[in-house]
Amino acid sequence: MDDKDDSSRERHPELVAVRRAYEKADAALQDIGDAEQAYQMATQLADCLRELADAAALARAKSAARLRRSGNLSIAGLATKLGLSKSRAGQLLRAASECMEGKTNGNHR
Repeated sequence: MDDKDDSSRERHPELVAVRRAYEKADAALQDIGDAEQAYQMATQLADCLRELADAAALARAKSAARLRRSGNLSIAGLATKLGLSKSRAGQLLRAASECMEGKTNGNHR
C-alpha cells in the first residue's frame, strides 16, 4: 500500500481494528498444533474475509451512488471525480442499484 492508503487507515480507527482482528486470527491460526485443525480454521478465515471483501465492495458501490446523488453528477462526472473509467463507475452504480432493489423487494443480499 502507498502512503496515502496508510494515512487514510490511520484516520479510520475502525479499519485499524479490522486489521488487528485479522492479525489476531492469523496468530491464533499459527498457534494451532494440529495441521488439519489449522487448515479448517484457515478455510473459515478465508471464507470470512471473502464475505467481508464482498460487503466492502458493496459499501464502496453505495458510496459512489451516494456521491453521484449528492453531487448531481453524471456517470462521466462521477468517473472523473473517482478516477475511474465510465464503465467502472457504471458498474458500481448498477451494483448499488441492484442492492437497493433487493432490499425493496424484501431480499437482503
